[in-house]
Amino acid sequence: MFNLGLDLYYDTEARNKTSAAPDLPFNPFKALIAPRPIGWISTLTPEGNVNLAPYSYFQAVADNPDIVIFSATPGLTTKDGAVSFTDERKHSESNAISSGEFVCNLVTHELAEVMNMTSAHLPRDTDEAAHAGIQMIPSTRVKPPRVAASPAAIECVVVDTHTIRHRGGDHSFQMVFGEVVGIHINDQFITDGRVDTTAMRILTRMGYDEYAVLTESFRMTRPDNDPILDGRLKV
Repeated sequence: MFNLGLDLYYDTEARNKTSAAPDLPFNPFKALIAPRPIGWISTLTPEGNVNLAPYSYFQAVADNPDIVIFSATPGLTTKDGAVSFTDERKHSESNAISSGEFVCNLVTHELAEVMNMTSAHLPRDTDEAAHAGIQMIPSTRVKPPRVAASPAAIECVVVDTHTIRHRGGDHSFQMVFGEVVGIHINDQFITDGRVDTTAMRILTRMGYDEYAVLTESFRMTRPDNDPILDGRLKV
């Protein structure tokens, strides 16, 4: 039964106006656009150092060929308890663009703590994987390594970058598009030719400081036909 009483209207622009206060102390946007997959992006610096960082603005955007994106802000710095943007872009973004490659490693519940450690704002030449004690192993088609303990790793070649726009001009976020050239999957999660994503216990991002774990799934057939499953779609 839906509550048909008065609802709360959150003015999403109020937090940007000095003359208005939002109706909630925290922006509810990311709590509602949830759960979101976490792209644990591994890249290489021009000097060959490993960079590993999680992005919850990550998603699949096309298939055949398969395309993913992750979206990043400029770099962040902390001073006297305040967080602010720097003049540099996030290391994952700049590394992916300069090298043309990145790997998206899936995050499980068991990897939550070490994943969180790699989100720290560390100097550019710091190896986040080594900092968090994470073992990295070679990829197949791209140079950035992958997380050994990840149940799946998606190797990508950068095909486009795009600065996001808003009504006032360019946003601080920039998207990096990667074409998938190969996928590593732990074979314990493959059953009858299908990937058992639920068994991986994938970690997802909610709002604020909240996360969720994928533990249940169900199947539902489309009412007409699914051209991908039926094998009728030719590209």
